[in-house]
Amino acid sequence: MRLIARYSVIWIFLSLCLNLPQLNADESIFEENWLGIYSGDQRIGYSHSSIRKNINGFTKATEITKLKVKLLGKNQEVETEGRYNLDNYEIKSFSFFMSAESLNIRAEGRREGQSLLITMETISGKTDIKVPIDRVLILPSLFPKWLIDNNSPLNMKRAYEVSLFDPVAILMGVKIEDLVSNHRIEGKETLRTPHLAGGAYAYRVSSSFQGAKYTTWITPNGQIVKQIIPPGLVAVRESKDDILRGNYYSYDITGDTSIKPTKAKLAKARALKHLRVRINGIELSEKLNIRDGYRQFLQGRIVNIKSTDLKEITNYQLPYKGEKFSKYLKPAHLIQSNDDKIVSKTKNVLNGETDSLKAASKINKWIYENLKKEGAASIPSAKDTLHTKAGDCNEHAALFAAMARAAGIPTKIILGTVYVDGSFRYHAWNEVFIGKWVAVDSMFGQIPADATHIKLIEGDLIKGSQQIMGIVGKINFEIL
Repeated sequence: MRLIARYSVIWIFLSLCLNLPQLNADESIFEENWLGIYSGDQRIGYSHSSIRKNINGFTKATEITKLKVKLLGKNQEVETEGRYNLDNYEIKSFSFFMSAESLNIRAEGRREGQSLLITMETISGKTDIKVPIDRVLILPSLFPKWLIDNNSPLNMKRAYEVSLFDPVAILMGVKIEDLVSNHRIEGKETLRTPHLAGGAYAYRVSSSFQGAKYTTWITPNGQIVKQIIPPGLVAVRESKDDILRGNYYSYDITGDTSIKPTKAKLAKARALKHLRVRINGIELSEKLNIRDGYRQFLQGRIVNIKSTDLKEITNYQLPYKGEKFSKYLKPAHLIQSNDDKIVSKTKNVLNGETDSLKAASKINKWIYENLKKEGAASIPSAKDTLHTKAGDCNEHAALFAAMARAAGIPTKIILGTVYVDGSFRYHAWNEVFIGKWVAVDSMFGQIPADATHIKLIEGDLIKGSQQIMGIVGKINFEIL
């Protein structure tokens, strides 16, 4: 149930960047900058950026983030590091590394014409990615400098738009056009923190990026002194010595982002067949998939969830031959249903079974029994998950989707919440079309999934996770 873990890391890439002096033709300068990252009054990590510049502009940059987090009750450290060769603000080439526990993801990329050519290496092997690129992507650590250099004086009434280079999002398959960020100057104020003697006069900048909103305080010479980062974290400018010698606490992502419902608790949640909930705190827009007409029914702000009765299913013989849901049979960037090992394992698990309901049940049972339930701040790939046989809800949902599609069963990935131990937690599961759409949760070994699974978004882990970030901290449920 670590739906938003990697996005906590993504937001923290936004590091401070100091104003740089004028240079002579043969000079080069180097600056490094540090932000402490806090949950409440507890420091959970830091972000460090460094930049090099000559008379022609920026030439090199490094962005490093380290976090200590708790996922499914397990403490672990997550580290990301990006190194970039630049032509002023434009990225020419880069290398990127992400690690957590035994997880290691490496990527190298270069700009060639209108394409970004990337080789990503994970535990299951190498993947070549070609990303069409039609614009300049600004590094988050250089964004304050870009804002000051290209828009001075800043206009309080104008909206500023820029595309940010987010390596995690790109490796997950986010399209370049979805990396646009929007910014507005909300005012000027003197900001005081324990590490700013006398305070700092700064612009307060309100921003939105990949579905989430954050606030940054930037000085007139391009320094970030404070930033509020989803989901409820704060980064503040600190000294290198303070950051490196400090103690760090684990940030409980699952617990701190869970939704405490009002008025009622649910007994025997895993067996619940029907649930009525009032949704508060968010706009019930068309971008959400709360109303699906077969499992969830929306009336005003009240959603009725009914777990499917399998006795009502008129199942078919595999593979699915219809056109209506054929798009849910196709492989995707992280759902590699055409991979030889996934196809082979699926055939082995089915052992000749062609009944759609029985086949979906066999795949669900195999994943539930063979995948170790543990949190990992990873990029959820079906290929990697089959190799490691471990993961949380994202990995379970990715592998189930790949195997079910390989079997010829139309399969969706669903993002929403599930009731566990008195609260609703962000979660990912699947739906399969086996005569009707049926919710399946291989993390819990359920087919159909119980009625406490409240669908918010359907589609894929990538775009869905971006939309979820705009909901975290706002949505609330009243159990009726």
